[in-house]
Amino acid sequence: MKKYEVFFQCSLLLFLLWSSILFAPAQEGSVPKVFQNESAGQNLEKDYYFPAGSRFVTNIPTPSQFFNHQIGHSHTRYDQIVDYFKILEQHSGRIKIDTIGRTWEGRPLIVLKASSPDNIRNSEQIRQQHIETINKAKENRIVSNEAQPALVFLGFSVHGNETSAAEASILTAYYLAAAEDPAVKTSLAKGIFFIDPVRNPDGYDRYVNWVNANAAFPPNGSPLDREHNEVWPGGRTNHYWFDLNRDWINQVNPESKARVSYFQHWLPHFQGDFHEMGAASSFFFEPTKTDAQESPLVPKSTYQLNQKFATYYAKALDEIGSFYFTKEQFDNINPTYGSTYPDHVGSLGILFEQASPRGLFQKTSNGDLTYPFAIRNHFRIALASITASIDHRTTLLENQLRFFQSAFELAQKDPVKGYLVDLKYNNNTAAHFKDLLARHQIRYLTNNRDRKVDGKDFEKGTSIIIPTAQANYRLVKVIFDETKTYVDSVFYDGSGNSIAYLYGFSYASLKQGVDNGESDQSSAINPQAIALTRSNYAYLVDWRQEGAAWLLSQLLQRGILVKSASSPFELSDQGRTIGFDYGSLLIPIQGQPISADELFDLLQKLNKRGNITITSASTGYSGKGIDLGSSGFKSLAPQNALLLTGNGISAYEAGEVWYTFERQLEQPILRLNLDQFSRVNLEEYQVLVLASGEYTGLSSAAIERIRAWVKNGGTLIAFGRTGQWLAGQKIASFQFLDGRSDSVVPKEEKPTKTKERFDYASAQGREGTKRIGGTYFNTEIDRTHPIGYGYTQKTKPVYRNHTLFVELGDQAYNNVAIYSKSPLLNGYASAENQKNITGTASIIVENSGNGRIVYFVDDPLFRGISFGNARSFFNAVLLGQVLQSGIRR
Repeated sequence: MKKYEVFFQCSLLLFLLWSSILFAPAQEGSVPKVFQNESAGQNLEKDYYFPAGSRFVTNIPTPSQFFNHQIGHSHTRYDQIVDYFKILEQHSGRIKIDTIGRTWEGRPLIVLKASSPDNIRNSEQIRQQHIETINKAKENRIVSNEAQPALVFLGFSVHGNETSAAEASILTAYYLAAAEDPAVKTSLAKGIFFIDPVRNPDGYDRYVNWVNANAAFPPNGSPLDREHNEVWPGGRTNHYWFDLNRDWINQVNPESKARVSYFQHWLPHFQGDFHEMGAASSFFFEPTKTDAQESPLVPKSTYQLNQKFATYYAKALDEIGSFYFTKEQFDNINPTYGSTYPDHVGSLGILFEQASPRGLFQKTSNGDLTYPFAIRNHFRIALASITASIDHRTTLLENQLRFFQSAFELAQKDPVKGYLVDLKYNNNTAAHFKDLLARHQIRYLTNNRDRKVDGKDFEKGTSIIIPTAQANYRLVKVIFDETKTYVDSVFYDGSGNSIAYLYGFSYASLKQGVDNGESDQSSAINPQAIALTRSNYAYLVDWRQEGAAWLLSQLLQRGILVKSASSPFELSDQGRTIGFDYGSLLIPIQGQPISADELFDLLQKLNKRGNITITSASTGYSGKGIDLGSSGFKSLAPQNALLLTGNGISAYEAGEVWYTFERQLEQPILRLNLDQFSRVNLEEYQVLVLASGEYTGLSSAAIERIRAWVKNGGTLIAFGRTGQWLAGQKIASFQFLDGRSDSVVPKEEKPTKTKERFDYASAQGREGTKRIGGTYFNTEIDRTHPIGYGYTQKTKPVYRNHTLFVELGDQAYNNVAIYSKSPLLNGYASAENQKNITGTASIIVENSGNGRIVYFVDDPLFRGISFGNARSFFNAVLLGQVLQSGIRR
C-alpha cells in the first residue's frame, strides 16, 4: 500500500504543480490590470469607464450584457454595434436611429440621435426652426433663438483600424440612453446628440475581423505580434482603399455623400472627429498651431471656441490621469477632414487623436497601452464635448449665424464675383460637379449667353456660373482656391485645396457682377448627348468627350472593330460639318462580328447609358484631314489589365486604379498580389499597372519576365516612386534630379558644399520647407501625342505630394507633359522647389522594343476626383497600343 500511496502523492504533487503553472494569474506587470481581473469579476463599465457615482435605469441592457463581453476585451463588429443601437432605440424614448445611406459593400450607415423624449418626438420641427434661423442670417437678419437645443455631432472611426473610437461610441450611446444623473437629463433637454459610431464600416470590419482572428488572451504586448500588424491594405480605408477623411469636399464615395448631405440637412453647431494615432504618443485635442495652421477662411471666433472647449478636455483627462498635448502636428487648413469641414460651413469642428494599441495591448516607450485605456479617453472626451456644447450653446449658435451673415460681406469685398465654368465635352464629370455643389449647398447658374473671358470661350447652355455672393462663399473659395502664401511651411497633409483644377474644366474668374437674367440651378439642364441616328456606313465619336474612353472600353470588351484617328478631320455629311479631334473613334459597319442592326442597337444603348454623342456618317470623304479609309486610323485591340498589389505598394493609388477600372471604365482588372506573380500568364494581359511603391518582393526572374513582356508589345503604366525602381532594375532609363544646379555640373567639377550650422530647434521647420506636401502645379501637355489625346487646353494642372524631379527623356517626341514656367497654382512650395520642378517631366513615354512604358510622375487618379488627369490614364490604357516604337528622337 505504501508504494501506491507514494505514487498517489507524487501524482498529486505533479498535478498541483502543473495546475499552478497553467492557471496561475499573470505576473505583476506582465499583463495590465484591466485584463488580469476579468475572471475576478471586475466591471469595467462600473469601475473604469463611467464617471464615479453614475446611475442607470435597469431595463436597458448594458453593453457587456448585450455583447457578452466587456467593452475593451475584444473588438466589436459593426453589425453588433448596429444591433445594440437598435436595442437602445427599442428600450429608450431618448433614442432614435436614422439610416442615411449604405457603403460600397452594402452596410447601412446609421446615426443615433439621443435627446430628451420631447426633443426626439419634435426633432424635425426643431431642425426646421434651426434652418429657418440660419436662413434669416443669410438674409442679414440675426434672430437669436434661446430655446434652440445644441446640435452636437460625434463622429467615430472614419479610419477603420482606429477602433477605440467606435467602442467609445457604444459607451456614449448607452450613457445617454440610460444614465439617471440629473446633469445628463439637463444636457438631453438642452441638446440633441448625434452619434455616428463608425464612419467607415467596410474598413472597420476588415480590421476588426483581423484583430479578433489574431488576438491572444492574455494579450501579447509585443509590437511585433501578429495581432498588431494587419495585412495589406489594412483597415484604414474603405472598400476601394480610399481615405474617407480626405473625401468630405471631394464627394466621391457613398459614405461621404451620405454624411455631407446629412450634415447639411442639420447644420450642427459642433462636430467632434475621433481618431487614433501612433502607439508611442498620448492624446491630442485642438487647438492646433495658432495662425500657422488655421484657415484664413474660417472666422477667428471659431478658433477662439477651440480654446474654450480645450479647458473641458484638459479637465476630463486630468481627472483620470491621462496625458495629452495640443498646438502641435495637426492642421486646420485643409477643409476636407471631418474636423475641418465643419469650420468651413459654420460649425465648430474639433479633432481628437488617441494613441492606438492596434489590438488589445501594446508595450510602448510611455508604458503599457491598453485598448480599454484608449476607449476610456475617447469616451470621457465625448462626454466633455457634450458638456462644453451645452455650456456654450448660445455662443455656438451666435457664431454660426454670424458665419453665414459675414459670407456676403466677404463676397462684397472680393474682386471675384463668380466663376465661369465650361462643361462642354464633359457630360458625366459635369453631373458629378453639379452634384457636389448641390450637396455642399452651393448655388450655381446656367450661363445663358456666349462669353469670352481671359481668352477662353464659354458657350451658353454648356457652361455655368458660380457666384461668390452666397451663404457658402467660403466653400466656393475652397473649391477655386488660389492661395500660394502661407504663414507656415510644414503641413500635416496637403496645403493646396483647389479641386477645380482636378476636374479638367476650363474656368475663369468674373470680375463683374453676375447678370440677374441668368437661370438658377433648378432650371439648369445637364448637357444631354445627341440621340443616335442609324447609319449604313460608319459611326464616329469625338475623343474630346470624356465618356469616349468608357465607350471604347465597352466596345472592345464585346469584340467590336474600332479605330482611332491619329490626326483631326472634318466630316461634311447631310448639310452639316462636324470636327473631330485626335483620337476620335471610327466604328465601321463592315467587318464587324455582329450585324448592322445589332451594332445599331448596341450603340443606341451605350449612347443613352453613357450620355455620349455618337455621330452617324454616310460618307468616308472628309472636308478636311484624313478620310475614313486612311491608314491614319489605327485599329484597336482589347486591353486586358493587371494591377500588382501587396506590401510596399501604395494602397491608396492601387485602390484608385481598381476604382477607375470598375466604376469609371467598367472594365475588369486582375488585382494580383506580388507573391502570386509567378503563377500568372503575363501574355494574357496587354496592360500592367504599377502604383507607386517598392517592388522588392519580385524576384530577378519576375523582373526579367516584365522586361521581356514590355519588349514584346506590352504597355507598362507606372506611378511616382515606381519610376525609380524601374530605372534601378534597368527596365527603364528615367533620370532623377536631386537639385537642378547639381544636375548640370559634372561630378568631378561640382563645387565643394560649404558646411553650415543651424539651431537644432529649427530643424523641423527648415527641413519641412524641402517637402512638397500636397500642392497644385501647372503642366504643358502635348495634345498631339496619344497620351494627350482629347485635351482641349494646352495646360493640365496636377496634384503633387513628393519631390521626385524627373529629367525629360531622350525620346524627344515622348515627353508628353512637362512642368511649365512659374508652375505653382495653389498650395505651398519653396522657391527652391519651384525652381527645381520647372521644365521637368510630369508624363514620359519610353519605347522599349515593341512595347512602351508610360510613366506618370504624378498620380493621375488622385482620390478619384482627378477627372482631368484620368483622361491621360485612360489614353495610356486604351491607346497606348498605338504608340509607334520607331519614334526615338
